[in-house]
Parts: sequence; C-alpha cells; structure tokens
Amino acid sequence: MIQEAAPNAARAPEPVGSPTTWTGAYRPDIDGLRAIAVLAVVVFHAGFHGLLGGFIGVDVFFVISGYLIGGQVFREAVAGEFRFSQFYARRVRRILPALYALLAVLFGLGALLLTPLELRELGKEAFAAVFGASNLLFYTAGGYFDPASDHLPLLMSWSLGVEEQFYIVFPILVLLCLRIRPRLFMPILVLGTLVSFAGSIALTHLNPKAAFYLLPTRAWELGLGAVLALSERRASAWTIPRPVADVSALAAVAALAAAMALYRPAYPFPGWYVLVPTLATAILIATPGSLFNRRVLSWSPFVFIGKISYSWYLWHWPLFFLNRILAPNGQGMPPLALLVLSLVPAAASWRWVEQPFRRRALGEKTVLVRYGAVAMLIALPALLFFLTDGWPGRFSPAVRQMSRTVSDARADPCLAPYGAVSPQDPATCLPASAGPRVLVLGDSHGSAIAPGFKALATRDGFGFGQITKSSCPSLWGFVREEPGRPGHRAQCLAFQRETFTYVERHPEIQVVVLASYWPSDMTLVDSQGASVPLADALNDTVARLTAAGRRVVVVDDVPSFRFDPYSRVVGDMIPARAAAQRWFARTPGVFTAHGDEIFDDPATPVLRSVANGRPGVTFFDTKARLCGQEGCRYGAPDRLYYFDFQHLTATGAAAVTEGFALRASAASASSR
Repeated sequence: MIQEAAPNAARAPEPVGSPTTWTGAYRPDIDGLRAIAVLAVVVFHAGFHGLLGGFIGVDVFFVISGYLIGGQVFREAVAGEFRFSQFYARRVRRILPALYALLAVLFGLGALLLTPLELRELGKEAFAAVFGASNLLFYTAGGYFDPASDHLPLLMSWSLGVEEQFYIVFPILVLLCLRIRPRLFMPILVLGTLVSFAGSIALTHLNPKAAFYLLPTRAWELGLGAVLALSERRASAWTIPRPVADVSALAAVAALAAAMALYRPAYPFPGWYVLVPTLATAILIATPGSLFNRRVLSWSPFVFIGKISYSWYLWHWPLFFLNRILAPNGQGMPPLALLVLSLVPAAASWRWVEQPFRRRALGEKTVLVRYGAVAMLIALPALLFFLTDGWPGRFSPAVRQMSRTVSDARADPCLAPYGAVSPQDPATCLPASAGPRVLVLGDSHGSAIAPGFKALATRDGFGFGQITKSSCPSLWGFVREEPGRPGHRAQCLAFQRETFTYVERHPEIQVVVLASYWPSDMTLVDSQGASVPLADALNDTVARLTAAGRRVVVVDDVPSFRFDPYSRVVGDMIPARAAAQRWFARTPGVFTAHGDEIFDDPATPVLRSVANGRPGVTFFDTKARLCGQEGCRYGAPDRLYYFDFQHLTATGAAAVTEGFALRASAASASSR
C-alpha cells in the first residue's frame, strides 16, 4: 500500500493533479478511481463487447480533474498564493513530457510505416495536440463513434484539449470572482455548472458532435468536481456516517459498472446519460472512508494503474491504430494481448518520462520557456507532414502518383460542401452544350463516379455536367438526416429544388445519372420531417424525370469495405510496412476483398426493383462490375480504385463504367 503523505505546510507544492485533499493528505483511492476510468476506456477501445459503454471513463477523468485541479486553484487563490506562471509550469510538467515523448516516437514510426495520407493526418492531429486544440480539430471531422475514427491516430487527445481549455478559463474566473465578490463564488460556480449541463442536454439533440467535443458543454463535468472540492472546505459537509458512506460508495460503483456494461455508442451522448458516471464519480470522491474506497480503490494494483493512467491513456490508442493499419484484414494482435502490451510503454513513460520531469527543480519561467521551445520543435515536423501531404518523397514514384490521385479525388470542385444550397462553379461543372448532354446528380459518391461517366460522354460525343453535394442524395425532395449538422436538411432540400429546376429548364439534358450513397436503413425524410422508404422516394424521383422526357440511370453504390483500400494498396509498396504485414500473415499484392471485409448493402435490391421493367430507366450494377467469385476488387497492380473505404478514384470510376452503352441510353430517351 502506498503511504499517505502527512500534511505539512512547509513542503513543496504538489504537482497539479496529485490526488490530495485540502489538508494535503494523499488519497490513494482517487488513484484507484483513475484506474477504473482508464481501464474502462482502453477496454472499450479494444473492442470487448462486455464494456461497450467504457467511453464513460473520460467523464470519470473530467470529474476527478475538476476536483483535484479546480480545488487546488481555488485553495491557492483564497490563500493569496496563486500565480499563473506557477500553475501553468506545473501543468506543462504534468502533461507535456509524456505527450511529447509519444509524438516523437510516432513521428519516427510514421516516417517508416505510414502512407502519405496517414502521415499527413498524424501531422495535422499532432499539431493540434501540441497546442491543446485536438477537440476543436475532431469536431470538424467525423463523430467519435464513427467507423472512420479508427483511422485517426491521436483521437484520444480530444479530452486533453477540453481540460487544457478549461484550465485557461477557470483560474481567471476564480480570481475575478474572489476580487469582486468572494462570497458569491460558490453560487456562481454552481450556476455556471448547471448552465453548461443544460447546454449539453440541448446540444446533444441539436448538434451531438459539438456537445461531445466542445468545452462549453463539457465544462460542467469539471465544474462538478470543482464544486465538490470547494464543498470539502466545510468539515460539517463531510461528516458522513460510515454505513451511509459504505452504501453510497457501493451504489456508485454499481452505477458505474452498469453504465459501462449497458451504454452503447448509439445513445445520445453526453446528454442525460452522462449524469450516471459523473454523479457516481462524485459520490466515490465524497466517501473516502467507505469500505470500498479503503479496501478496493486503495488496493495497490489499482493505485499503480491509476498512477500510470495518463501515460496508458496516451499510448493505448496509437498502438491500436498501428495494429489496425498493419493488419487491415483483422488478423493483427488479439485485443487482450494488445491491451497488455500497451501497459509496457505506459509504465516506461510514467517511470522515465513523467516522474523525472515532474520532479526537476527549475524556475517557473525557465520551465515555460523551455517547454515553449520544445513545443515549437515538435510542431515543426507535424506542420511539415501536413503541408507536404505526408512527405510522399519518401517513397517510389508509383506511391507518389497514387497520393496525387487521391488528393485530386478529394478536391472535386464540383462537389458542393456542407452549407451550400446551389451547384458549384456552373462554368466548369455545367458547361453549355449545343447538343445532348449527360448530367450526373448525387452526393460525394456521385462525385466519385462522375469522372467515369464524363469519359463515356466524351467518347460518345455528349456534353457533360455534374451537380453533386456532400451527403445530399440525388432525390427530389427527400434527404438523409445528418447527426451533428442541424441545418443540413433544409440546405439539401434547397439544393435539390435548384438542381431539379435546372434539369427541367434544359431539355438538352437527355440522360440523368442518379448516383449516391443510398441509406443503409433505406429510410429518408421529406420536407416535413416524415420518414419515407427509399423505394418510395426513388420511385417518385424517377417518375418525375421520365415524365419530363429524361432517360434515367440508377447507379447502385459501389462496394464499401471495412478497411481503407488506399492504405492497403500503398502500404504494400512501403518496405517496412509490407514486412510488418507479412509478420501478421497477410500477403501483400492482393487486390480483392472477401466476406466480412465487405459491408452488406441492403439498398441494392431496392434500386434494382425500382429500375427494372420501367421504360426509360436503366439499373447500373457497379457490384457486378467489381465483384465476382474471387471477391470485390479495390485495385490492380499500380492502380488504385478507391481513395477511402467507400469512394472511387478517377481510375476506379473508369474501371467501373468501362463499356457502358451511354449512347443507347440517350437514344432510348430521344425516342420517347
């Protein structure tokens, strides 16, 4: 058992985040609570089905942090001892050495193993992490629980951004309030915590990503811990009878266990659900004398895991990320083995990085200047990785060419972004044509396949146009709801109105190609928000177009994969990575996916049934062109068909559309 530190007014200030009370007594049970938090997170990320709610471990960390650090800020401010330089010097000694060591190792491994796109992403995320802005970066990307988030190498750093932003604002508010009206600080802190919580509830339904990632809707969790720490000053508030403390602690740990076991990523989170782990954590902090705190949370193995929890939190996710990309067929290290392995760098980081740097006796200004200089040194290669598109010059000309292909595919000027309500660049994307034209309508999937139809149009002497918008299907008045984008439905409907008005006003458009990601649940919503089956929405759209004399090509979506084809194809051409993949029993140079590597697509039979047998409508079967008994192709030697797990490159679009009888479609349209 780790011994408690006796209160001593003359001792040096403890590092920020050290689990001590107002009296300075060390609390091993808080380190044990940290152990529960980090175990929940790493087990969740490892993919164990029994703890699908393990993501609440971060919320446990937030409350602990607010209690320890928020309480320490207030304690020093009340005593007139708080200095910003001292506070931030302690923060950087606590947080940055382990983070910088991790980034340095990842930069070296990344240069050897990562594709240009992956190294570019690492550089972008590392730059944000150095400056405490990871949560802001990930807010602009996909959701935390999206499948694509598995390929974000520093996703775990989002919570560090929330904490660091909180501790920029919180000390300022403490000092201002104590100077103006000290007695009102506690009511103001409670009120601010409640307002932040109310904002979290509201925004979880309006903009879930913002509620999850951003400080204003997460601050209340740290504020709850700070309220608890301030309440601790009054001794009468902590005279909890032992039986009550024992029952309360057991109820709290049962609530935590239930949340970890029963919560699911699909739940609207944080929202109301986050009350269970945060209040349970507060209860466990408030009952240090309970049997559970003294015997379980203070158990030495738990205490040790709590001590290394920060380094373990940092290291586990990048190791899981590397395991996924080096064994994209799922044959990498088993989750349990990887979880145990991640303890090795975590323990080493705690022993030889965290501890020595926290104990070094340096002046506050010296610490801040030195860490500022190191931050610039770490940020420089991160920025270069990003600006050079992942340093493709490390590799062969073939790899560099594929990287350029992917960059071009991601930068389609004819794909309207989120927020747009009109087609992009008509002069380029909708050039005037004296003769018949082919028009591709769709979302990003339509944008990806458009180069193939453009080549067909050029071959057969047609004009060509493209109208596409991100996450806006090629339908007439029916859209997909986009969680985290509350204005998207109205924007997509406005875009569709302008699109189909354009089609009606230009009779030279003979062939309309409908190419989109068709919703996997086959349900959309209309302008009133009512659910509409995909079959009904598509039938209505096709009927309107054929009634207007247009030939319609309904394009089935291409196969989507549970891995990134770009990373697999280019990874095979990186010597160190190919060697690692062979160690994981994968043979490089295979360009087909099989079985569980391919997502099921229930929309395909719906599209076929709408198109087949209807005059003037053709069903374009992309899967028949890419898939066979051997599997579904995602590339060929020196040819890359996909730039991510679901979008075609221009090369892939040409391969899919090759040989399609576009002129026969147009002739059919003109004969009606």
